[in-house]
Amino acid sequence: MKYILISLSLLAYGANAAVPTEQAIELCRAEQNALKRLVCYDAINVGSAITTAKSATTTATPAAEADTNTEGYFGLEHKRNVQDPDVINVTVKSFEYSLRKELIIEFDNGQIWRQKGTQYYPIAVGEEHRITRGVLNSFRLGNDRNNRTISIGRQQ
Repeated sequence: MKYILISLSLLAYGANAAVPTEQAIELCRAEQNALKRLVCYDAINVGSAITTAKSATTTATPAAEADTNTEGYFGLEHKRNVQDPDVINVTVKSFEYSLRKELIIEFDNGQIWRQKGTQYYPIAVGEEHRITRGVLNSFRLGNDRNNRTISIGRQQ
């Protein structure tokens, strides 16, 4: 009975502010009634969750002020920890073929992408294309004029 009164008084006055967590756990452990012991442990967890949430909101503020230019890093997000869009629309500025007959494409936004493989893909300067994110950091180049897509990787 004495432990019940102590634990309830701690709850009323803020268990985490008045008593360290280790002492509050010892008080709950001494409780004989299982339901009251569970309530006591829950009260400790609620108090620690509130303090954790307060510290998380203070640390999340600087992350929100990070770089907002997500299209410029499309295809390079594995090198940083920011969520980027799943699809971007781009216009072909120039293209060439490598010695292995792989397309090397430069888009109007300055990005350079290289084809993975040697499948045929019709492309012309000035065309609108879309780059779609796949699974496991893969990317596909396609457009609305045909049903073809090719696997590509970001060079710059």
